[in-house]
Amino acid sequence: MARYKTDEEITRDMLNTIRRINESAERKPQKQLLREEDEKSGKAIAITDDPRFGQNVLTNQIQAFRTSVEGGAQFSKPEDEDVASSPLIYLPKDGNLIFSGVIPCLNNLKFQFVLKTSTGNGCFTWCDGLILTKENMQILNKLYGYYLNWRDSWVMESSDLEALANNFNEND
Repeated sequence: MARYKTDEEITRDMLNTIRRINESAERKPQKQLLREEDEKSGKAIAITDDPRFGQNVLTNQIQAFRTSVEGGAQFSKPEDEDVASSPLIYLPKDGNLIFSGVIPCLNNLKFQFVLKTSTGNGCFTWCDGLILTKENMQILNKLYGYYLNWRDSWVMESSDLEALANNFNEND
């Protein structure tokens, strides 16, 4: 005969599930993805405004995002040793590109755009307790629309990514 769980056991299981969900949500999504990608490709490149990447590539990406989606969006400043801290990262082995930041007015919603995914949709978000108001929905719609344009423009400019990888490899 099947044993039924007590209310205490059910509550304990629910709390454990909530803890696991919170722990996974607290991890930085970009670093988690990069660990997986780094294992596969072995190398990731933080794209900055350095002339070897082109003319103000990072600044242009950030300004375009702020103009199109949300002016208060925040992007980390790339640190020399920590590629994962960069808002724009290129993975040359598989030709993938990652762009990420935070939108404070959406309860610090973290977003990440991934150029190449198995599903073809690489617009990811993480946040805690976002109220779905009309204004917040408008920003979310802009975020997704911007992702689609970002993805399409980089796909059309794939030769730029290849040139960037070749240029970087020649300079190293």
